Amino acid sequence: MKAVIYARYSSDNQREESIEGQLRECTAYCQKNDITILRNYIDRAMSAKTDHRPDFQRMIKDSAKGLFDVIIVWKLDRFARNRYDSAHYKAQLRKYGVKVLSATENISEGPEGIILESMLEGMAEYYSAELSEKVIRGHTENALKCMYNGGTPTFGYVIDRDKHYQIDPHTAPVVLEIFTRYDKGETMKNIRDWLNEAGVTTVRGRKIDLNFVAATLHNRKYIGEYSYRHIVTPGGIPAIVPQDLFDRVQQRTAKNKRAPARHKAEDDYLLTTKLFCGTCGAMMVGECGTSASKGRKYHYYRCVNTKRHKFCNAKHKAVKKLPIENAVVNAVMAKVMDDNFVEYVADTVMDIQSRESSVLPALRQQLQEVERGITNVLNAIQAGIINVSTKQRLDELEEHKKDIESQIIQEEMKRPVLSREDVTFWICRFRKLDVSKLEERRRLIDSFVNSVTVFDDYILITFNYKEGETRVDFSEIESSDLKSVGGPLKKTVDLCRRFFSYLIFCNILI
Repeated sequence: MKAVIYARYSSDNQREESIEGQLRECTAYCQKNDITILRNYIDRAMSAKTDHRPDFQRMIKDSAKGLFDVIIVWKLDRFARNRYDSAHYKAQLRKYGVKVLSATENISEGPEGIILESMLEGMAEYYSAELSEKVIRGHTENALKCMYNGGTPTFGYVIDRDKHYQIDPHTAPVVLEIFTRYDKGETMKNIRDWLNEAGVTTVRGRKIDLNFVAATLHNRKYIGEYSYRHIVTPGGIPAIVPQDLFDRVQQRTAKNKRAPARHKAEDDYLLTTKLFCGTCGAMMVGECGTSASKGRKYHYYRCVNTKRHKFCNAKHKAVKKLPIENAVVNAVMAKVMDDNFVEYVADTVMDIQSRESSVLPALRQQLQEVERGITNVLNAIQAGIINVSTKQRLDELEEHKKDIESQIIQEEMKRPVLSREDVTFWICRFRKLDVSKLEERRRLIDSFVNSVTVFDDYILITFNYKEGETRVDFSEIESSDLKSVGGPLKKTVDLCRRFFSYLIFCNILI
């Protein structure tokens, strides 16, 4: 039989040795029962009460390829501690001819084994639920006494021997300074930069980021409020920040949250990093300006060389933001609406998927040579040439054959399994996008557009496939209003690997 091993531990408090021990016992079980191990799937600090485990889901998906027969676990509770998940995924595995075996629990085939397995799964779920209740009960008792309940300590405090919060004389002044600076008008970004320049790090020793600053400014522990679940105790821990200062900071953060973000205009330029000047080749970046006479704000893309070095002689040193983005969206939607384009993409993805890696042919050639060697030895034995060397050579060839077969299976497991319907469905989903919405326009451009080049009289849109280009004249750009996505274009030419790799990288299809 061919097998994979699944190992898991549920908490960061457990050590890596837990995984090593599981793998060691599973490997010993496989060796004892002459089972070939193809690979290991490992989830670290992942609870089995949920199926949201990356390697677990990858293992279930790989089982559909029919490359292994069994999944070996140290105990059944490593696979799942939820009876519904256990039954659901085992039924799914059975469709692919895959069983789950425990390396340490002797479960026989037949009715008795079914009862035993059900009892073990029920006990695992019971243990998990009981443990959760005990932990919550213990944490609740601690919370009633305003005691530390574990996890990462709060910046600005230390935990004493009795598990109570005490002010840290080294970091508490930093917390107060953060609140004071923000109250006086400094931005979170400026505060972050100040903290990093001063060499301040988080409790875990990591670099300060904006999330840390934002979380600090909203943390009610700093006014002495202790909270756990439904238990809230004002004055339960020593306060670092005065109440009036904390309230002023909350008012300012709420006001800034309602105000337009400073970086929003930059983020809304959908062609950022994709738009280039056709004259000098430099990137065109988003800018905005206000009319002196009417006070109206304008958004546009401008060639960086006209701004910094003044040496670009392009006719269009700046182009209006909305018309050019509309033109690009129209061009992409025209591609997506073209049935020929969809069919050709699907054909090409299937073709790329069917091509073997450079490793597989070499492995299969080695397998043929080993099989010829085995045949030669067997012929020699039939001819009466039997000695110690003959048997030793046959054993070596058989072992080598087994090893090569395992390598071939492992190489095949690396290849994605995409159906033609998956590819077609993914592309056709874009037909239903509401292109008046910012995020859906961004998805469309990011998925299909490689670059947009601005020339004197037209723009050239380059898509994420070989020779996939569309020319749009400036007369069409000025009239782009998203009311029409245009008619079907001619059938596109050969799709390159980049587009296929993009689909896989985004994990959209598999």
